Amino acid sequence: MAQPQVPIDVDPETGIWRTDGLPMIYLPRHFLVNLQKGIEAAIGVEAYRTILYGSSDLSALQWCREEARTHGLTPLDTFRHYLKRLSQRGYGLLEITTLDAVAGTAVITIRNSAFALGYGPGTGRPVCSMFEGSFAGGMRFVLEQAGHPGEPVCREVACAADGHAECRFELRCEAAG
Repeated sequence: MAQPQVPIDVDPETGIWRTDGLPMIYLPRHFLVNLQKGIEAAIGVEAYRTILYGSSDLSALQWCREEARTHGLTPLDTFRHYLKRLSQRGYGLLEITTLDAVAGTAVITIRNSAFALGYGPGTGRPVCSMFEGSFAGGMRFVLEQAGHPGEPVCREVACAADGHAECRFELRCEAAG
């Protein structure tokens, strides 16, 4: 991957960092991994996963709406742009393996996931749950813009922290209802 093309503007009066007009925070990877580990220890892996899914789904949807407006991107290009930006921000090397925007399905792989690397290969379980809601929210944007009913659902089906070569996520669209 080439050097990141993420523009960062710093307001000299407030110190707020922005990319494409959105306020941003630059954090070391270990901070996010340690935060996740601490919350999992406090409330349990499944409770955290549930909370994280909803919040990352909403955050991705909001991000996609704003970026589409800012850059005049099509819904599908916005989804691709979202994954590219995640790669450029150090979350790992994200790639769409398959994508059917009409059906609301996709397979996304991540090599060198920040979370899998932070936990290590002997963890024995998937640890990249932040991406599940994020990918669902990105697909929610695509479906919303197409007027397509349905609920995007994403699950991590392979994780490098569980001994796999890479992390893999499957997105599907369930009937609205």
